[in-house]
Amino acid sequence: MSTHDPMALCRRYFEAWRQRDAAAVLATLAPGGTYEDPLTGGPISGAAFAGYMQGLWSAFPDLDFVLVEVVQTGEGRVHGAWRMIGHNHGPFNGLPPSGRAVDLPGIDLIEVGADGLTSVRGYFDSAVVPRQLDLEVVVQPREIGPFAFGVSAVVRRPQPVVPAVLAYTELIASGDDQVQPVRDLSRQTVIEQLGNPAFLGFTSSVAGRRLTTVSAWASHEALSEAMRQGTHSQAMQRFFAGGIAEGGHTAVFAAVRVGPRWRRCGACGTMTRLDAPQGGCSGCGARLEALNG
Repeated sequence: MSTHDPMALCRRYFEAWRQRDAAAVLATLAPGGTYEDPLTGGPISGAAFAGYMQGLWSAFPDLDFVLVEVVQTGEGRVHGAWRMIGHNHGPFNGLPPSGRAVDLPGIDLIEVGADGLTSVRGYFDSAVVPRQLDLEVVVQPREIGPFAFGVSAVVRRPQPVVPAVLAYTELIASGDDQVQPVRDLSRQTVIEQLGNPAFLGFTSSVAGRRLTTVSAWASHEALSEAMRQGTHSQAMQRFFAGGIAEGGHTAVFAAVRVGPRWRRCGACGTMTRLDAPQGGCSGCGARLEALNG
């Protein structure tokens, strides 16, 4: 295929995407040909490009591209407007599948040479898919002075429970590329503990390469037993021998003082002290339930 037939080659490229055939997509590229879009972090090719495609198809098994328009805009230059549609039935960015539908418009600017596609640059709004999957899109600085900004996650039991101990962990990932693997290990560890009645809650934060977790437990013995098993055991091995972190610190804290729970009454507005998960408003007697904080 040469630059005398760029439209036919580009249509082969799009059809290979629609058929979920990574080898066929790569076959349309010239030696050294690259692909990039807002999520790739720069141009990719070969195995990296194939892995990127497989990740999309795993997250969206019914992924398809509706071609809106494919036009030749110059010698060896083609623009292809498309809509990506599908349903999130596989893990996406380390998150469990939501089952939600996505409909993303975009355009590819394609350069065609004598030996195939030399460059494919995809343009789309990278915030559209997260919003359609009901994910929050937060734009914030990485750091300002002594303040570092990031994201957090919280897991709580349906009913408020006072923990006996809190386990604290803080580590610094060895590089930006290791932050997501550490987060994945942490998330999988929590998922494995959801059926453990001694596991009472979990809070995590990520700011840059610094990752911090606090987990609540019914006893120190239960905590120790859980941390020697499953994904957490694998995470410990990768911490000491796998190079995922520059260093870290752990500690376990027992309660020194446990204060009462307070709840504002929705009927009369009185802030009421609750010494149990349920109680009555001190102002009007309405039934109140403690917040699971």
